[in-house]
Amino acid sequence: MSIVQPAQVTPLIALLPLIIVVVVVIGIIGLVVFGMLLSRRVTLTIKMGGAMALTLASIILLSGLWCMFLSPTMTYSDTRESFYRQVSIGGSTSWSYSFSVQEGETIDGSVDGIITSNASFYISENSTKTFSIYVYDPNNNILWSQTDVTSAHLSIKALYSGVHRIEIRNPNPQSIDCYVYVSVYTKGTFRPLEPAGQWLSLISLPIFGFGIWASGLHTTLRKKA
Repeated sequence: MSIVQPAQVTPLIALLPLIIVVVVVIGIIGLVVFGMLLSRRVTLTIKMGGAMALTLASIILLSGLWCMFLSPTMTYSDTRESFYRQVSIGGSTSWSYSFSVQEGETIDGSVDGIITSNASFYISENSTKTFSIYVYDPNNNILWSQTDVTSAHLSIKALYSGVHRIEIRNPNPQSIDCYVYVSVYTKGTFRPLEPAGQWLSLISLPIFGFGIWASGLHTTLRKKA
């Protein structure tokens, strides 16, 4: 069994959550101080207003960045192809089904519910008759197999892109009917809070503009005086 090495994390990404927390805490402290000044009816200068606006914009922007890049992720499955059918396999013969798969996609499937039949009537349901199942990759190499089983369930990841094939062999002299299920799907992740983070980032832009404008206006008025 191969060992998958964990992905390396750069120092900047590793420290990013701590940086965001520190900046947010500083911003909250600044807003608290701002509220105390308002409660004491302290005259606010244009420069102070600009600084408060920049602090608020920084908090909103960092919250948006956290939502887009660091918020919890959720996993989803996107089914691209699905096959479910009752098939009949003659005695000492085989049945196969081909399907297209992209590298990295998951092949999920099962074979069960065997019914043994003879001529024009069914002998027994849930028969103990066995079968063998093989999954071939585009190079016709066996990707997965089970032999002499009464039911089978598979979940494997495709190593190559191309047409794969599932084959069921019936070694019994009687025909068998069974239910075959095959699906091809891909797994992905997404951040539910990412859209909110995008909106927060956009909202922070005009607040940043006001803060920069207020700070620049204060400097201009001071030079004129």
